[in-house]
Amino acid sequence: MLNTVLDYLIQSYKSYPDKPALIYSEREMTYGQLYLSAVNTAGWINENIGCVRQPVIVMMKNSDKAVAAFLGVALSGNIYVPIDSDMPEDRLRVIIDILNPRCVINCEDDIISDMFECPVISYDEIQNHDFVQENVLKLKESIIDTDPLYILFTSGSTGVPKGVVVSHRAVIDFTEEASEKMEFSKNEIFLNQAPFYFDASVPDIFCTIRNGATLHIVDKSLFAFPIKIVDYISQNNINAIYWVPSALVTVANMKVLGKRDISCLKKIMFCGEVMPAKQLNMWMKAVPEAKYVNYYGPCEATYACSYYIIDRHFEDDEPLPIGKAAKNTALMIINDNKEVLSSRGGLIGEIYIRGSGLALGYYNNPEKTKENFVQNPLNSLYPETVYKTGDLAHYDEEGNIIYDGRCDYQIKHMGYRIELGEIETCVGAIEKVNQTACIYIKSKEMIICYYSGMVSENEIVDVLKRKLPFYMIPKKIIKMDSLPMNMNGKIDRKKLESNWS
Repeated sequence: MLNTVLDYLIQSYKSYPDKPALIYSEREMTYGQLYLSAVNTAGWINENIGCVRQPVIVMMKNSDKAVAAFLGVALSGNIYVPIDSDMPEDRLRVIIDILNPRCVINCEDDIISDMFECPVISYDEIQNHDFVQENVLKLKESIIDTDPLYILFTSGSTGVPKGVVVSHRAVIDFTEEASEKMEFSKNEIFLNQAPFYFDASVPDIFCTIRNGATLHIVDKSLFAFPIKIVDYISQNNINAIYWVPSALVTVANMKVLGKRDISCLKKIMFCGEVMPAKQLNMWMKAVPEAKYVNYYGPCEATYACSYYIIDRHFEDDEPLPIGKAAKNTALMIINDNKEVLSSRGGLIGEIYIRGSGLALGYYNNPEKTKENFVQNPLNSLYPETVYKTGDLAHYDEEGNIIYDGRCDYQIKHMGYRIELGEIETCVGAIEKVNQTACIYIKSKEMIICYYSGMVSENEIVDVLKRKLPFYMIPKKIIKMDSLPMNMNGKIDRKKLESNWS
C-alpha cells in the first residue's frame, strides 16, 4: 500500500534513473537527479532546522528546482508551501503571519524579502552538500499517509487568504484514480500551465512522477502568446495537458489552433472553472482524436472529485456536465432543508463532498475550517466530516451532475432568484464573443455584464431579450479589450466589482 507520494519518487527513480523527469528552459532533470536533489534538501532541513509537520516556504517561480524542493520538504516530514516571488508584498506578509514558517527555500536569482524571521536558504546552496541517502530515507519511516503534504493559499471572502492543508493520502487518492481513468503511462509528456501555488499544478507534478513520465515546465510569459504555446506543444510532442479553461479559451479565441499540427495531444483535461462548450468545440474540431475530460473540484478536495469524459457534441450554449464522483469520493446535492436531492430530480442544491480526498482544513484558521468542513447533515450517529462547497448543481436525466454556479453567484433581483452563470452562458455562446463575466452590485440593484469580442452591446441585448426573461437582462453591458485575470489564471471578478465600489 502506498503511504506517501515519496513512494512515487522512489519507484520512478529505481525504474528510470536516467530518464528526464522535468524539462525546464532546455534543462533536463532526470529521475536520478530529482531523487538526489530531494534527498539533499531533506537532509539539510533535518540537520539545520530539525522540525516535522511544519510549514516550509518554497519561494520560487515554476521550475524543475521548485519541484525538487517540494519533494525534499516532503521527505523531511514537513509541509511544502509554494509561494511565487512576484506575490504582492501585503499578501505575502499576511501569509507569513498565518504560517510562521520554519525556513524558506529560494533560488539565488529570485529576489527574497527581508521580512522573514526564519532561516532563508538557496536551493543551489543546499545542493552543494551531500547527505547519506540511507540516513535521510529513514525520515520517511515516520511519515504516515494522513500527514500534511502541502499548503496552498486560496482567496478568502474576508480578504484574508486561506491555507488549504492537503495530506499525502488525498493526493495519492486523486493520482491513482486519474492515472487509472486516463490510462497514464511512462510515455506521457505533460505540459505544465498552472503556477505551482495553484492546485491545477498538482496533477502535473504527481501524475508525472507516479507514472515515470516527463513534465515540461515553461515560463508563464509563454502563455501570453498562444501561437508560441501551440508551437511548443507541436515541437515537443506534448500528449497530455491539465489546464484551466481560461487558458484553453484564450488559445481557441486567438484562432491559432488550425495553424499548427498538434495531433500529438491525446489527453486534454481541464478544471477550475466552467469550460464553455463553444471553445471546447473549437478544440475538438482542431484535435478530434484527443480524449477530453471535464474535471470538477475545489482545492479543498485535492484538485478534483468528479469528472466527465466528453462523449458527444455539445451545443455552444449547452453546459458541460461535471459528471459523477471519482473513486472513494461521494458527492451529495443537498437543499436548504438539509435533504439530499434525487439523482434524477433536476432540482438545484448545494454540493457537499465526503471522502479521503478532502483537505485536512485551513492552516491556523479553526473558525473558517469549522465553517466549511462540517458534520455530515445526513448523519447524526457518529462524527463524519464533509466539505460544504458553496457550489450549486443538479442532476440531469443520465444522473450526471450539472454545475449551476456559486451560491454567491446566485442573487435575488426584482424578487427573482437568478443564476449569473446562466446569463454568462447565453452571452458566451454568441458568435464573436470571446469571454464574459457577470457581477451583481447589490447596493445599486444592478446586474452588469462584461465581455470581450467583436460584437456590439446592442447585438448582445438583442440576443438576451430572445433567450432570457426581462428581469435577467443586465442593466449594463460593458465591452473590454480583455477581461482581467487573477493570479490563478481565472477571470478576476473581484477586480470587476471594485470598479463600482
